[in-house]
Amino acid sequence: MAAAPRFFIVNARRITQTISLLLLNSSWGPELKWFCAPVLNCHSCALAWFACPIGVFIHYAGWRMFPFLAVGIVLLLAVLLGRLLCGWLCPFGLLQDLLHKIPSPKFGLPRWTRWIKYGVLLGLVVLTPYVLGEQTLYSFCRICPTSAIQVTIPNLVRAGFFGLETQTLIKLTILVAVVVLAIFCCRSFCRVFCPLGALLAPLNYISFWTVKTPTVECTVCGRCDALCPVEGKPSLRASKGVAPGRAAKCIACTECRTACPRNDMDKSAAVSQSNPS
Repeated sequence: MAAAPRFFIVNARRITQTISLLLLNSSWGPELKWFCAPVLNCHSCALAWFACPIGVFIHYAGWRMFPFLAVGIVLLLAVLLGRLLCGWLCPFGLLQDLLHKIPSPKFGLPRWTRWIKYGVLLGLVVLTPYVLGEQTLYSFCRICPTSAIQVTIPNLVRAGFFGLETQTLIKLTILVAVVVLAIFCCRSFCRVFCPLGALLAPLNYISFWTVKTPTVECTVCGRCDALCPVEGKPSLRASKGVAPGRAAKCIACTECRTACPRNDMDKSAAVSQSNPS
């Protein structure tokens, strides 16, 4: 019974992600770089409309100034939507989702790896540019896989692949590693390395939008855990009456809701109440 709703939800998410990719990168010249779209999308791309918050944070850290507008925009949208931004709007998230569809052995990640992204946020986005300046070669932008796809590779193609520098080779190597890892482990970059994910993750606990629990008591059947793309174990929260979306890992894909057999009971109960015999 849950297969059909899941089919529609998954396809709705893919369509939304694709539309987001096209809209974010459809500029024919005009730019709105004063606005930080809270997804990983390089603002150095010639087609990008909006600024990448991570790039803005790095610039301001290098200037030793606080980016009030950028932080305000990101926090406002994150409080409203949580990591729905990651699951439904982020172009790099879409790439990882598609890569994971490639047939291959799959594996999970140790729990401790989830803390790495917070170190990336603090070290490569804030402290390194603050200490070494905006143009440092050791900031996150210098190794960002999204920047490699949107800026580095197009520039190399235009230059005929001449003048490859060590820094460029390092950036491309990291991109290849991220792509390969995404094939074997779903959303691995988001879960382990993404500094924007680190910023958004804690706000899942207070966001206005979240993945809600079924109204019928959870039986911990584990179907939602098996489908969760980030190994978030939503059943642990649902069984306690806590919304599955109230977790730092959750990207609000809603597959746990559509996979849950208790949702069918919710619908049956609603139909019975609306059509009493």
